[in-house]
This record gives sequence, structure tokens and C-alpha cells, in this order.
Amino acid sequence: MEPGSDDFLPPPECPVFEPSWAEFRDPLGYIAKIRPIAEKSGICKIRPPADWQPPFAVEVDNFRFTPRIQRLNELEFQLLRRLRQEDHLSPGGQVYSQP
Repeated sequence: MEPGSDDFLPPPECPVFEPSWAEFRDPLGYIAKIRPIAEKSGICKIRPPADWQPPFAVEVDNFRFTPRIQRLNELEFQLLRRLRQEDHLSPGGQVYSQP
């Protein structure tokens, strides 16, 4: 692409790996095996065997979390109120200095 040109050049395609079941039996070992090839492009795509399902990694009996409701409109209001107080914003959002 020449300087000043507005033509978009798409990036080159990344390597795509489609391991067999035998190769993918150890996913981390397979990744280590293809790493030198993938590092040349900086990214790669791995398509696991069609019927492969990742193992469920959460211990359901020990997993706990506390749900929270995020009221984003209230957070925005609090932020604007604080900005008006600290930065002397006018109600229209313009900054002005105190006399």
C-alpha cells in the first residue's frame, strides 16, 4: 500500500490447525507442538475434532458467588455530579472557572 492511499489491505490469514483425535488427546501438548508455527504469525486457529467437548471445569459443590445488580444509570449520575463539583462543570457540560 502506498502512503496516502485509502485502499484497505486485509491482514494475511492466520494458520488453521485441525488436529485428529489422537493429536488432540493432550490439548496442551498439541499446542506446544504447533507453537513454533503459530508464533511466526502471532495468532492461530485450532479447530478441535468435531465431537470434542471441553471438560466442565467448575466444582459445582464448592462454587459460590454473590450476584450484584449494577445500576449503570445511577453510576453515571453520581459521576456527573462529582465532576460538576470537582471540575466546576456547568449543567450543560461546559467547563468554566470560578471567578
